[in-house]
Amino acid sequence: MRMSQWAHDTFGQRVPLIRQGVAEALSVALENALDAQKVAQTDHLHPFGFTLMSRKFEALAEAFEDLGDVRVVKPGGSQHELVLLDGKLLFPFRYAKDRSISVMSARIGDGRPSALVQALFNRFGPEPRMRQLALHDVAPHAVPVAEALGDLPEDTRLVLIAYACNAHAGLLDAWWGEAELLDRTGSLRWHHCEEIPLAQESAAPARSEGEAAAFDEGVPPAPALNPRRGAARLVAPVSEQLPFGPEAASGA
Repeated sequence: MRMSQWAHDTFGQRVPLIRQGVAEALSVALENALDAQKVAQTDHLHPFGFTLMSRKFEALAEAFEDLGDVRVVKPGGSQHELVLLDGKLLFPFRYAKDRSISVMSARIGDGRPSALVQALFNRFGPEPRMRQLALHDVAPHAVPVAEALGDLPEDTRLVLIAYACNAHAGLLDAWWGEAELLDRTGSLRWHHCEEIPLAQESAAPARSEGEAAAFDEGVPPAPALNPRRGAARLVAPVSEQLPFGPEAASGA
């Protein structure tokens, strides 16, 4: 998959390495969630949701733990740690349970975004393309959280990792890019969004920016896990109200 200008500007020559690490981390988190659901032996999907909610953050940290410029941070008010990679704060969230929703219509959560999420967008998201209300006007409760993020560098950039999955079909697709938070419902305006090739996708043609997968493309199998941990497994290709996400609250 070719390297876009945005990806190069964001991660430099390490784009294939980091892109692969993100895809593998999502696969690991999903596989762990499926295992938890199987062990629980229940028709309710809470084990899947709660496990995915936590493991998506942990698996990202594990994927990049051996890289020298990685810092794992735990913002005040959060139960989870985020990966700060070369000044880019990686933020994974599930935007859909199936392919009926385009990533361009993605929302952060099923309800009002948490104070922490709003503060992250306000402080580290891209400059809004339209004038917005100040953070204290839109979400007064988020102001103390924003102040608690003061130990992060001012030039930190928020990189979103949006993925679709469910407990039956597995990981359907994944995207990354930058977006602004539009309103209290979690609606986004993407400034850039591009697909992350999954582990099982080899010679499949790349989709254009913003193009969602079609229903007739079939459901890909869950990617096989890599037994190695951390950056050692990342090799360049030969060519929530929950603090962050709705998974636990909404099941699968």
